[in-house]
Amino acid sequence: MEAEETTECLQEFREWQDCFTDITLIVDGHHLKAQKAVLAACSHVLPQIFSVL
Repeated sequence: MEAEETTECLQEFREWQDCFTDITLIVDGHHLKAQKAVLAACSHVLPQIFSVL
């Protein structure tokens, strides 16, 4: 699967009744729903932060 297809697939999951999101980030007043697992996979810091929540 190409990166663009993966991005589109993740976007579809995110929009599908929000049932695959488990965290809401608030940035400049905007609420962004996301998956902790996806965010943690892309960060060196977030797995440590999520493990104490």
